[in-house]
Amino acid sequence: MRLGTALSLASSCIIIVAAACSEDQAAGTSPTSTSTTTSSSSTGDGGHAGQGGGAEAGGPSLGDVTVQPVPIDSLLINPGMGLANFHFGWWCNLPPVTFTPAQCAERVLDHWPTDHPDSGTAYFRWSWRQIEPTRNEIDFAMIDNAIQSANLLGETFSFRIMTVSDGAVGLPQWLLDPPYSATGNWLAGDAGNTFWPDYRDATFQSEHARLIDAIAKRYDDHPAVDHVDIGSVGCWGEWNTACLNGGKSIIEIYDPQDAAARQAIVLAYKQLIDHHLNAFTQTPTVMLGLDGSDELELLLHAVQGGAGWRVDCWGDWGIWGGNWSHHDDLYPSMLTNATSAWPGFAQAWQKAPVQLEVCGTMPGWQQLGWSAAAPDGEVHKTFQWALEQHASVLNAKFTTIPGAYLAALQDLLKKNGYRFVVDSFNHNSVVSAGKTMSFSSTWSNLGVAPAYLRRTLSYRLRGETTVSFDSAQDTRSWLPGNWTVSDSFTVPAELPPGSYAIELAMLDRAGQNPTTAPLPPLHLAISERREDGWYPISELKVE
Repeated sequence: MRLGTALSLASSCIIIVAAACSEDQAAGTSPTSTSTTTSSSSTGDGGHAGQGGGAEAGGPSLGDVTVQPVPIDSLLINPGMGLANFHFGWWCNLPPVTFTPAQCAERVLDHWPTDHPDSGTAYFRWSWRQIEPTRNEIDFAMIDNAIQSANLLGETFSFRIMTVSDGAVGLPQWLLDPPYSATGNWLAGDAGNTFWPDYRDATFQSEHARLIDAIAKRYDDHPAVDHVDIGSVGCWGEWNTACLNGGKSIIEIYDPQDAAARQAIVLAYKQLIDHHLNAFTQTPTVMLGLDGSDELELLLHAVQGGAGWRVDCWGDWGIWGGNWSHHDDLYPSMLTNATSAWPGFAQAWQKAPVQLEVCGTMPGWQQLGWSAAAPDGEVHKTFQWALEQHASVLNAKFTTIPGAYLAALQDLLKKNGYRFVVDSFNHNSVVSAGKTMSFSSTWSNLGVAPAYLRRTLSYRLRGETTVSFDSAQDTRSWLPGNWTVSDSFTVPAELPPGSYAIELAMLDRAGQNPTTAPLPPLHLAISERREDGWYPISELKVE
């Protein structure tokens, strides 16, 4: 059952009220096209200064018509937020690639987990060995296939490249063989011996930089790629040694004998982080949340460099037994120590995403007897913690969602990530062809985070013919709170006179290498969405 495919819409109602309008504004005599936005509220934890000039809270009155679209309370499925489609449920193209993108997408839909809402983002992990079996022959076809499969499902795509494979070797054989001969050790683990690279190795470092740079040259700023997970270290790319015996940290695994040796290890890890930060300058990156003096230094290095952060045991209130849990112990310590070391950590979510991965699975939580009841149910506290951290994408392992959690989960999904509402829209009732028309609107982001990928706010006049106008707004700056937007455009001189519907949408881009179609316009929390994703807002007359 795909819950997101049957969104209930409130009945439509547009309220028109009188607004002040100067004679020059009514005539549309402004000779230039402009676009400004301002914030009229604080986020409550750092706030955000408005971008550019613009009006005070509430917006300027440009014309004689103000409309107020009807808000809706429906669950919205948008890219870069909500539940992740994890590895397509392992139904196709993991590798090996045995299905076309269309076949893969159909296969995923046929096996969609019970009571799992639609996903806006897919999430994959590959080992370096899978990605580049032959040096300088990266398997872009495999990556492209996964991206295109997600695109056909209406999802953006995110991924991680790992270097450790549990009970095996995660590096390509050519990197271990002469003349490269990258070093490392085979270490015992529950799944058998596992190859642990020496991340300090100069050859490893240079080849890793080349790999990440090559991947970024193809995918950085690709509209279908949502974010890149910095997962080059440790078991499953999770910056730990949990697949090995002995319980040593990623620092202690090398048995450093003094402070200089420890710092050399930390430096090597920072260099791997920098390979991602330097290569992916447009597509967001995320780094695992770490604690402890050396590991915390790595987290802060990534986040200060522009990365967001993630955790991979969201919802652990005692899964592992004993008196210790991630939520009671690790996460509070990590957040406190990170913010104490660098106060800017508390506002990192304003520029890069916070991503969460469940500990175990939600069906497993139910087997433990965990409740979604407020205020003390473990699942309720888990969901509230996600909102407090301004989380966007939530990896629930793409499993069945227990019925007892559905209501609480849908409430979470209405608040996490971004949720854009058009509160009011002001314009002139009559404009002249060849002259300037101005739109002023107020918006709310009712979510807990911005949208981190570029989307184009676009308007169109639809009547005898249709003409569209793109705003210069950078909607990635729209933090939770209220926003006032002012846009001016020149009406084409050849536009036929008559009545036109004013419509707006937030548009995606088509992608190249690989070829992807623009995803449907973002779902806004207002009624009257057309089948093409545009929203009728008002009407005006062209003279």
